[in-house]
Amino acid sequence: MGVTIKGLDKALKDLASKEDEVIEAVRKVLKDTADAIQLDASNNSIQSIQIVRDQLDGESDITSEEGPRQFDINFTQRLNTVPIDNGLGYKTGIEVADRNFEIEVWTEFGTGLSAKEILGRPNYTPEIREMARAFFRNGQGRLIGVPYLMPAFFKNTANLVTEIENEINKNTK
Repeated sequence: MGVTIKGLDKALKDLASKEDEVIEAVRKVLKDTADAIQLDASNNSIQSIQIVRDQLDGESDITSEEGPRQFDINFTQRLNTVPIDNGLGYKTGIEVADRNFEIEVWTEFGTGLSAKEILGRPNYTPEIREMARAFFRNGQGRLIGVPYLMPAFFKNTANLVTEIENEINKNTK
């Protein structure tokens, strides 16, 4: 005894094509979000850099192990977005140019008490705190952080799950 399900092959083929459409829609949402984070972080960093430059007040000529060096604190152009996992994820951020003068991180999180205050905010996850701890020196710094990347991240990912759900629903109807 047996039963025949008519249209099963077509239904499976339709489902497979929907899967591709859903994946492409999700990729687009993720790319748009990553691009928006990068744009907002770039815009934010212009003001952040100026505030930090004012705090340093000419102290960007720092003595390092190699002797006196002039450091460039304008890093806005080095913010970038890189796709990972075949476009199903993105890394948006900035590489630290000089391990002796980590101004990109110091601007974002501050140093000393400023870093403690910024990283103590409720929207900063343990993962963010752990990332920042990798740049900890002695806790005595006095640079007040002016976050540029994390506010862009929080703003642009606030509704990300809903946006992805909407795209999935739209592409599976």
